[in-house]
Amino acid sequence: MESFDPILGLLAFLFVIGLLLLTLWFLKSKTALGGTSGKANLRIIDTLRIDPKNRVCVVTYGDKQLLLGISASNITLLDSTEVDSLEPDNNQSANAQPKPGFKDQLGTLLGQGKN
Repeated sequence: MESFDPILGLLAFLFVIGLLLLTLWFLKSKTALGGTSGKANLRIIDTLRIDPKNRVCVVTYGDKQLLLGISASNITLLDSTEVDSLEPDNNQSANAQPKPGFKDQLGTLLGQGKN
């Protein structure tokens, strides 16, 4: 009966982990897992998962904002609106104060705890 070589097992494990990381990097750079796929004017603004197979997405393409219903076998255009490209994002209005960063919030909370 042959004995198990731990060095060989470690090398095999590292090889499999390396292949996994390489595959994930490739998928991220080439698909919807995070890559832009070369289209600067196409952006996913928001996604709402309804159930494991269905979701609703807001996509901006050029000067249009599209609301898409996405299922396992179909993509349906639910709504479409024109968007002014010079208009600021809906998340920040012109008069809104920027939210304090994590460091500032933590400092405030720790400062309150000392008093």
